[in-house]
Amino acid sequence: MPQREFQITISPEGEVEVEIRGYKGKAACANIAALFEEMIGEVRSFQNTSEAYEPEETVRITQQH
Repeated sequence: MPQREFQITISPEGEVEVEIRGYKGKAACANIAALFEEMIGEVRSFQNTSEAYEPEETVRITQQH
C-alpha cells in the first residue's frame, strides 16, 4: 500500500491549507479532498499535484462514528 501523507497548516488568521500526497488519479484525489472539505468547511482553491495525473487507483473511505 502506498504511503499517504497529509500536511495541515493553520494560519494565524484561521485559514487551513491541506497538502495531500500518496493518492494517484483525479478521482482518488477528488474523493480525499472532499473528505477534508467535509471536515474543515469551504474550499477556496484546489490544485492537483502530479500524482493526480498518474493512473487511477481504487480508494475506499470508511468513516466510523
